[in-house]
Amino acid sequence: MSSRNSSVDITQLKDWLENSLSTKISQAEKERDKLLTEITKALNSIPDYCSQLSRKAEDDMEAKRENRAQFKSAKALARLTTIIPEMCASVTIPPTKDSTSLRNLQREISKLGADASRVRAEWLHHIRPFYIIDMMTFGGNIDKLRRLGEELHTYLQGRGSTLRSLEELDEKMRSLDKLQATKNTATRQREDVEQRLNEAQLEEKSLRTEIQQIKNNQKMTEYMHVDNELRSSRDELLRVGFSRLGRPLRKLVSISERGDYPMPVETREKLKEYIHKPFITFLNEEDNYPQLKKILATLSAAVESGKMALKQREAKKVYDRSQQIISGNSLTAIHLKAKELKRTYDRFLADPEIASQVQRLREVRQEGRSNHALQTELKNELQRISESERKATEQVNNLIQEIEEFSTKLSGIQLKIDASTN
Repeated sequence: MSSRNSSVDITQLKDWLENSLSTKISQAEKERDKLLTEITKALNSIPDYCSQLSRKAEDDMEAKRENRAQFKSAKALARLTTIIPEMCASVTIPPTKDSTSLRNLQREISKLGADASRVRAEWLHHIRPFYIIDMMTFGGNIDKLRRLGEELHTYLQGRGSTLRSLEELDEKMRSLDKLQATKNTATRQREDVEQRLNEAQLEEKSLRTEIQQIKNNQKMTEYMHVDNELRSSRDELLRVGFSRLGRPLRKLVSISERGDYPMPVETREKLKEYIHKPFITFLNEEDNYPQLKKILATLSAAVESGKMALKQREAKKVYDRSQQIISGNSLTAIHLKAKELKRTYDRFLADPEIASQVQRLREVRQEGRSNHALQTELKNELQRISESERKATEQVNNLIQEIEEFSTKLSGIQLKIDASTN
């Protein structure tokens, strides 16, 4: 390989190689075209010669009817000159001159030459001792076709390899174009997702700013304080009043509806309300929450009866917790405080300005949740697309390196391919 170095833009690579290899290409094309011309002549000469022999055989069959041996020989020759042209008709010169088409042509010609020689040999003993010179000429035509097939094979392995290498380069360049298109598509998709994610992040900042502005309103500050106190009361109720009772209460509904344990309908319906919305149902209770106590009294009785089928340790905890609420009035302070907070809360919401701000706060928070979900989706999509872009970029770079090495070997010059414009 030459020690010379050269840098070539990838878009100009094919032209550069063709110019660098112009002598080899010209010689290869001349040899190829010459071979194709000779192969075409050979393919045409065999049927033409068969036509001549066929007429000769027909004339001899007519003239030599009395000579049984020569008649049979002429008849065999007539048959042979029908078979061989049919075989030749199966081979056509390809309209294109690429290496793949030429390889196929070479296989077809070699097969035709071998098959024609075999058929000629099979019929030869029917034709002898007549037409000796004709059969020698016939055999020479077939041998020439076989020889041309061998020459075409040699050409494809030798001088024709230059043209084949240029065809391979074309295939690599087409593959590169496809990979580059895939990479460009991934890049556009990534940029689009990045823009949408940036817009979503800006929207999130805007929503946060609006929430803060709403909270900075004096009336809303007072409302938010009461709202937080109500939430704390709800958490306290669930922790102090309903801890360990959730599953037993649901089980009590189940055994009552199955008829395994009697319970007044109104008590069961109230129990369902407590299971579904414990804090709101608790707030709507009268002082000393009589409905809850009635429910827990029923629960205690069911536990004592064994109908709940609880383990001894769990049964004791459920019973003790129920009695604390029933006899000890352990939820009275929570009930009084929560009802007072609820009255204050309702007075705030009666103010149109606060009600409007509260509604907008809920809307903004919902928009924020939707925005957060969108950002999560976009981040996942961005990760997926970025990985696709990375893989496509890697494939493009690998193929460019492969083309660079391929072109270096083909030209004999150490090439550096510039793909920045691709």
